[in-house]
Amino acid sequence: MVLAITGCGQPVRQAPPAGTSTGVVGQALDVIRARYTMIIRQDGQEFRQEYEVIADGDRRTRINYFGEPETDWEKRTDGSWMVWDGQVLLDYNPNSDPAYTRVDDPDAGQRPVYVLREGSQHFPRACPEARRLGTHAQLGRTAVRYACAASTDEGGIPEPHEMSLDQATGLLLKDDGAALSIAASEVDFDRTVDVGMFSTELPAGAQDGSGPRIEDFRLPRVGGGELALTDCPPPLVIVVGDAAGIRKMVARLLPLTQGGVRPRVIGMLVAVPPPDWKGSLLNPADAASFADEASKAAGPFPVPVGVDIKGAAGYQISQAAGVEAGQTKPTAVGFVASDGTVAHASTDAAPDDKLRELIDTLQ
Repeated sequence: MVLAITGCGQPVRQAPPAGTSTGVVGQALDVIRARYTMIIRQDGQEFRQEYEVIADGDRRTRINYFGEPETDWEKRTDGSWMVWDGQVLLDYNPNSDPAYTRVDDPDAGQRPVYVLREGSQHFPRACPEARRLGTHAQLGRTAVRYACAASTDEGGIPEPHEMSLDQATGLLLKDDGAALSIAASEVDFDRTVDVGMFSTELPAGAQDGSGPRIEDFRLPRVGGGELALTDCPPPLVIVVGDAAGIRKMVARLLPLTQGGVRPRVIGMLVAVPPPDWKGSLLNPADAASFADEASKAAGPFPVPVGVDIKGAAGYQISQAAGVEAGQTKPTAVGFVASDGTVAHASTDAAPDDKLRELIDTLQ
């Protein structure tokens, strides 16, 4: 289960209520519905989230969230929802700006799949090195219990855990670990919904300004000088990550962008002070000294790269690509249209054909 985070940009005026169709209507679809409680245990605290899942097998999934406003970003309030249609992930959170986040071909760790049959592509990611532990009763259903190893994949569960799946359908009924537990409290295997519930098209009135927008930035440039948006007007391809990730991604992008100039390719080097750093980022001299250290450690790049302290300037791209704030892996890539909006976002997991396709949308 992945909770998408939205960032800064232009507001969306109004959203349809949860369950409202925004796409093709009129076609009935038999689905599975389940209600879950997720508990995250961190630093001696527990964070609880209630939500329902409406699943068309392992192909399409809609998640509707329940709860009161909370300060912790993991919590989602009433009216928030997420839809995965098998190709696109659309996330709506009325408390964020922008309210909508739409990601084409998201990483496997971002895809909310709750029907996990043995032998499917999703099963080994949810339960690495699975061992059957027998069957038991869960919510009046026969469930198969598995012991799962810790995942080493981005977005996987990084701890050993036990998972129980409905024997007849593969629906997740329980996933229990020390830091994260998910348990179904209700299941309905005889629900019919309109296929439009799984639409990932933005509703009327939400298209203009709905995407994240690159705000004006002025960063210390690796190698000296500054890197500013005014000097590199969109369209742009912006690579956000650590030095190794940027260097590797840029090498792939150069042949696709006529050497990094059509469209222009630039980088944002995410630099986070280590715990033993003695300076203060509130002190301009300390911040400049830290940026200079990060620049020297990174070495030269074939395209302009700015030092982005704590990833603040590239945040819209990172969150649109599904990369956790302040993290540098996977490397995020933003495709910024001429109006400054992030038209698309991806990661270094995208194949070259996909990168070429997204670059072409900026031409």
